[in-house]
Amino acid sequence: MIKHISISTFINTVFTIAVIAIIITFGLFINLDKQRHQIVQKNRYEMIAENFLSVFDKKPSKSQLNQLYKQYKVKLINNRQTKLKILNKGEELLFKRTYLGTYRIYLYKSEYYLYAQQLGYNLMLEDLHSNKYNIAIIILVLFLSLCTLLFLYIILKRKLFPLKYLDKEITKFSKGNLDIKIKTNSNDEIGEIAKNFNTAIALIRNQTESKKLFMRNMMHELKTPITKAMFIAETLEDEQSKIMLQKAFKRMDDIIKELATIERITSKTSVLYKEYNSFFNIYQKALEIMMIDSSNLSSKINDFTFEVDSSLFSVALKNLLDNGIKFSKDKKVTLIANCKRIDVISKGDKLKNKLDYYTEPFSQEEKRADGFGLGLYIVKTIVHMHGYKLKYFHKDNKNHFSIILA
Repeated sequence: MIKHISISTFINTVFTIAVIAIIITFGLFINLDKQRHQIVQKNRYEMIAENFLSVFDKKPSKSQLNQLYKQYKVKLINNRQTKLKILNKGEELLFKRTYLGTYRIYLYKSEYYLYAQQLGYNLMLEDLHSNKYNIAIIILVLFLSLCTLLFLYIILKRKLFPLKYLDKEITKFSKGNLDIKIKTNSNDEIGEIAKNFNTAIALIRNQTESKKLFMRNMMHELKTPITKAMFIAETLEDEQSKIMLQKAFKRMDDIIKELATIERITSKTSVLYKEYNSFFNIYQKALEIMMIDSSNLSSKINDFTFEVDSSLFSVALKNLLDNGIKFSKDKKVTLIANCKRIDVISKGDKLKNKLDYYTEPFSQEEKRADGFGLGLYIVKTIVHMHGYKLKYFHKDNKNHFSIILA
């Protein structure tokens, strides 16, 4: 589970849990501390009450009582109405009866009162040194803890912010944009990654430009002499020599066309020019550019309309049909198409390797004189550019190459 969440989500989750944990911890602490405070206060008032009751037993004078009031920091409540309010409206925290007498502890308007009774004595005492429970300090500590945690969260998020920028730029790069340059002023690990990435992009950009320049120059330099050579071959009187030369030059011309197609579909500037078109129109265009006689082709088409780059998709379909005819046992191929899939079927043995092997450039079942090993690579690239899938299976001694549309 943790492996599949982003760093940002993980940090947010950890800090959220930390905040909740701190609040719960302080809540429990306040509850326990209140209980502790009440126990301390209770013990203090019990000690005061028992001391007064023991003194009452000795019939103290007024001056002796005043001395006790000062000693324990309490004040005698003489007003009858005040006494009645405390007794009737105050919260009785403790009632205890001993052999010396009885005493009660009251809480009234946030003040503590001790009511001691013994034969001949009935005193209501107000605590002048009441140690009230102060929650403000605890709330202040809680606030400072949360502020510290928030500060650390902000610092960490700012520290990791360059990762989002880095991810955004890498996404642009993955879509073919080689003109990006990641700006960073940090010297930490993220800064090092950004610098190394910039170096890698510059290297890839130089290699790409060199490849494009090489491909274009090579195709341009070869196209002209091949055309001239084919024209000269037409003038030869020896028919056999003429056919051999034309076949050789035609093969070279086909290689150049294949390389031009690859250069286009793998270029960072490659753009799909999609438009709604019927499959039958794509099929007709593929027949026009086929290098093999289409008389060996049978089709069963349930025509449909889809959004497609007609030029590229017709090349992919042409390559599938060419491969089917070239490498079938009877030099025949069947095309079945509907809005969900396109199947190219031909007789032949099952491929020795998985489909991924043949969709790599210059891969072939075996070295053949009439193949370049680029056909399925081009098909797969074009199909994936459209968001479709290329599948293969063998059934009833027939090879099935399928373009899954839906």
